[in-house]
Amino acid sequence: MSAETKTLFSGTALGLSGPLRVEILPNGMTARLTQPFRVRTGAGRIIEVPAGFETDFASVPRLFWRVVPPWGRYSPAAVVHDYLYHTGKVSRLAADRLFLELMAALGVPLWKRQFMYWAVRLGGWLAWNASRKREAEHA
Repeated sequence: MSAETKTLFSGTALGLSGPLRVEILPNGMTARLTQPFRVRTGAGRIIEVPAGFETDFASVPRLFWRVVPPWGRYSPAAVVHDYLYHTGKVSRLAADRLFLELMAALGVPLWKRQFMYWAVRLGGWLAWNASRKREAEHA
């Protein structure tokens, strides 16, 4: 099965480096960035997610997909959030707050961004701890 390349988001909000370009992987649930993706935060910090990084976008339980599917207007925020969780470059709280900030800047409705923010605050520790464990095993 060949990978399919998609442009999922394009715009100038947040000082984006350009469109979010990914290839959908054969499992149909994850994607790999085909070029680096950069955002500038409200505080002026530049975060670059490298080409080759794999993401599942928003890790939403299937039960909630009708309300909040894994991808949407918030996809760039979800990719940056996944990257920050994977690398541990900032604290979990800082990653979650940046997720909220980016969703607001992308125009995600207030109710949806609050729902998604509190979902990662309540359940994100599982992914965070798994990443820290992998990090320790490879140190």
